[in-house]
Formats: sequence, C-alpha cells, structure tokens
Amino acid sequence: MPKVLIIILAVLVFIFCIWAVLSFAARRLVDRRLERIESAYNLQISYGSVSLIGFSGISLNDVTFVPARSSIRFSARSFKIYTNFIKPSEQGYEIKSFNVIDMQVYLSAGSSSGMESGGGSGSPNYANMVRELFDGLSGVFPNLPPEVSIQGLRLIYNSRGDLASDYYIPSVRISNYGFVARMQNESRASESWICKGSYNPRASKLSLQMYSDNNSQIQLPILKQQLNATVRLDTLALNLQRITVGNAKQTIVGKIGVKGLSIEQPSLHSEPIFFDQGFAGFRINVGKNYIEVDSTGTNVRYKRLQFNPYILLVKNKDWRIRASLNKPYFPASDFFSSLPAGLFNTIDGMKVSGMVSYHLLFDVDLANIDNLVFESSAQAKNFKILSYGKTDISLMSDPFIHKVFDGGKKVREMEVGPASANFTPIGKLPKNLVQAVLVAEDYSFYTHKGFYDEAFVRSWKENLKARQFIRGASTLSMQVVKNVFLGHSKLISRKLEEIMIVWLIENNKLTSKSRMMEVYLNIIEWGPNVYGITEASRYYFIKEPSALTLSECIFLAYIIPSPKKLKSNFNGMRPKMQYYEFFDDTIKRMKRRRVISSYEASRADANVNFRGAVLNHLDQK
Repeated sequence: MPKVLIIILAVLVFIFCIWAVLSFAARRLVDRRLERIESAYNLQISYGSVSLIGFSGISLNDVTFVPARSSIRFSARSFKIYTNFIKPSEQGYEIKSFNVIDMQVYLSAGSSSGMESGGGSGSPNYANMVRELFDGLSGVFPNLPPEVSIQGLRLIYNSRGDLASDYYIPSVRISNYGFVARMQNESRASESWICKGSYNPRASKLSLQMYSDNNSQIQLPILKQQLNATVRLDTLALNLQRITVGNAKQTIVGKIGVKGLSIEQPSLHSEPIFFDQGFAGFRINVGKNYIEVDSTGTNVRYKRLQFNPYILLVKNKDWRIRASLNKPYFPASDFFSSLPAGLFNTIDGMKVSGMVSYHLLFDVDLANIDNLVFESSAQAKNFKILSYGKTDISLMSDPFIHKVFDGGKKVREMEVGPASANFTPIGKLPKNLVQAVLVAEDYSFYTHKGFYDEAFVRSWKENLKARQFIRGASTLSMQVVKNVFLGHSKLISRKLEEIMIVWLIENNKLTSKSRMMEVYLNIIEWGPNVYGITEASRYYFIKEPSALTLSECIFLAYIIPSPKKLKSNFNGMRPKMQYYEFFDDTIKRMKRRRVISSYEASRADANVNFRGAVLNHLDQK
C-alpha cells in the first residue's frame, strides 16, 4: 500500500476517533448540564438527537422543556449550543452562545399548578401563574450564555378548552439581561415593530418598550381576536416589579405609558377614537382566586385628568366584581378639555368653569345578583357653561326644528312650537296622558335630576340574570336627549354622551321639566311614520289630544317602547294579551298614586275603539 494512502487513512481514523470522542463528550456534556438544570429548576427536559457542529457546537433536535406543576410548555425544533471543546476553561466547557430554531411557548390557563385551589375545582390559581412567570424569568436569565438568538418564536395561549390565541415573533436576541425582538403582524406583513427590554432577576423587575420600526403604528393582535377591537399606538413603555408576599399572594407594582393610542371597536364608536397619550402607575395584588387593582397605589393620568380607580375580581363558583372611583372636587374644565376629540360630537369644544366631583360604586356577585349595589353621582360647585360646543343643548327651551332620522336617513323635519299645526302644548294635553306615560316610563321624572339609581339597579339585575341585554334604564330625560340630540344608535359612546348632556341640562336647569315633557310627547314615534301626540291621536282615534279618554291615554303609553313593531302587539284588529295586563297594572298604579279616583278606575275599559288610519295598517298583509 502506498505510503501516502496509509497516511491519509491514519489521518481519517484519527479524525474519526476525535469526532467520536467529541460526540461522546458532547452528549455527556449535554446530559450533565440538563440534569443539573432539571434538578435546580424542577424541569423535565427531553430531546430527540444530538449532533456536532464542527469543533465548537452541539445541535439538540426536537427539544421540549416542561416545568413541573406548571401551565407553561416550551418546545423547539433545534437548539444550537456553541462552546470550545478543544480548550475548556477551569470550570469545564463554557457555553458561549446558543441559537434556537422554531421555538414554541405554550401557556394554558387551565392546567397544572394554575389549577390549584383557586376558588373552586378547576379554577386557575392566579397567584401561582404570576409566581411561575417571574420565577421562570429569574431562573432562565442568569443561566443564559452571553449571546442567545431565536429564529421563529410562536406564543400560544389557550384560555378556554381548545380556543387558542397564536402570536408569531420572527426573531429575538438576548444579551446581558437585555433582549430585542422583532415582531410582525402575520396578516399585514408591512406592519412590524420592535420590542426591547431587560430583566433584573434580583429585583424581579421587567422593563419593556415597543415601537414601530417602519413609521407605522403598532396593532395589538390579542385585543382584535378577543374583543374585536383594533388598538393601535406609536409607543408603549411598561415597567413591572414583583413584590413577593408569599405563595398565596403576589403583588406587582409598575408603570405604563402610551403615545399615539387609538381604539376602534364597532360597539364603542362609529369611528376610531384617538386618545393620544396617557400614563398610569399601578399596584396589583394577585391571590389564589382574585385580582385586585389597589387604588392607594394606582394613579391614572390622561391629559389634565388624574384618578385612582379600585377594581376587584374574585373567582369563586361565579365571579364577584367590585369597582369604585371617588374623585373629590376638581376643576370642571379639566374634564371637558380632556375628552378625546370627536368622541362626543354634541359637546365637543364646550367651555365651562367651576368644580365637579364624582362617586362610583359597583359591586355584584354573579352567584347572588339580587344583592347588586350601584351608585353613581356627580356633584357641581359654582359650575357654569361659558360656551356650548357644536350644539346648543339649551335649544329645547324655545321652539326649534327637530330632524327625524330613521336608519341613519333623515325622514322629516318638524317644528316643536306653536307655529306647527301638529304641536300640542303641555297645557292642552290630558292630565291622564301625562300620568299614564309617567307611570309606564319614569314616574320620578319630576323629582329626579335626570337619573334614577333604582331603575339602573333593576336593569343591571335583570340583564345579568339573563346574561344578555333585555332591559334598559333610561329616564324620560335621557329619552328626550336621545331623540333631540343623538339619534337611536346603540353605541357605548352615544350612551355616555347622552348621560353627560342630561347631567348638563338638569343640573344647570337649561330646560324646565314641563318643557321637557312637552317636547317628549310632541316628537316621539307612536307608530309607523307617526310622530308626536297630535298625529298619534288622529292616527288611532281621529280626534285631537285634548279629547283622549283615560283608556286611550293608557293605550298610547303602551305603544311607546316599540312603535315600529305595532303589528306584533296585535292579533288581527285587537291588541294581544300583554296589552290588557299592562292596562290593568297601569290602572292600579295610577289609582295607588291617586292621580285617578276609584270611580275613574272602575269605569276604565281596556277595549278602546280604533277608528283611524291604524285600521288600514293592521289590515295590510
């Protein structure tokens, strides 16, 4: 055999031996390191295979990390660990860096320790979830090599059975307790942003900053998926620090700030709401079965507003929810100047002076809804409206042109005043009509200041028991404001604007109660394209309002809640049984309140005679 060939074979054998020794050493190194990590951090670690990367690296394939009694799972297609096999240090082989390919972090709210002794069988243990998160970070960061990179990180959160939220992060780099992640919206490839931060294990302190890297706004995907809300922002800064009280309780203090915040949600407002920037410092206590936002350590600042909310969520068999806010007297101008532009069109730009205060208390145990507590009140001191916004909300005091909209389209205009042939002043309306409407809609109208807490409580109870919206709590004042200024859209922002306008009108006596009742009866819808009491009297009975009988007045009060569903209240030409029940109840309540006599009550007959155009409508197929 030629000498050269012998030398080549010898070299190959030597290389193979070295490679075999290194492979054995690599596997031994991996196994020893993993055993120490498993023992130190109570983990279960497994991998499929090990291979060398040259003389300086090890590749672990199909790796899984399973923390014992935890709701978190980690897996990766491969871990590439880089060290120096040729020249180890005095402490052994030192890992210089590692690279992770296709990593998944899976968090389930209903597994392992997250399920222990929450507040009932199968309930998450919220304190344990917080402890696991921070303990996990405190265990991982000190044991990381100087350089770590992750290509492809997927976060999967499963909160209810098989309903999972899935988020993808293309790349992450970790160095010296700091990290930088490039994040991307998979449905919009052009939207990407940077998330950078650091973690201090000794202080259990996490700092985060998120901002766009291509002059576009950040869209938070989790809220789009869970709440159908598009939330965008320019910058988000967050600082969290855990203060460990014990295994049964974890306390988190922190700060959060946002810039360029906008929210778009179909039930909230018809257009995106721009909040610009805000800041909050907070203190959150987390127990086995509760989460508490502590008002003594929580301060929210938005423009010129500051407040200290309290929120408590307790999970036993059902949820208990308690929220309170007490804001002592502060300049009213701070509130109105801080309202997001365009959110409340009617009062946008309003100027005020004086002071206001606010109190809110909401407390309900869903296992005992009948004990619900609701209190809401705003007080004023030397309050004055210096100038109105886009709309003069005092216009009801004088004759005005009322525009009627149906389905977003203007269907007619009507003058609410003596110049209109269809207008009937309050002095010419039957007393029984006004009283029947008050009994049916809002009997405390002449004594409350726009709001009736008992009606709100009844509404909350019925809606919560039914787990859907079945009863409103609008006072007559609120109905007037809705009809005159806002229309009938069912948006949360419109309801809030309605509440503010009612408060402004009632507390500043911009319109008298008598005039509000007069406007209400002359503009509301009483049937298909029938508006105002004058048209209604003619439509149903071919008579003027002043000639209405007690029975006819009660029937008209019955129609008010659902005028567009007129036919659904009839069987042929006669009202359904619900009307007769309403009639009897109204008669009893009017008699009990002494607005009619016993003689009038005994003479009242629910069988009214319809003679107007309503008969043609009911006769249509």
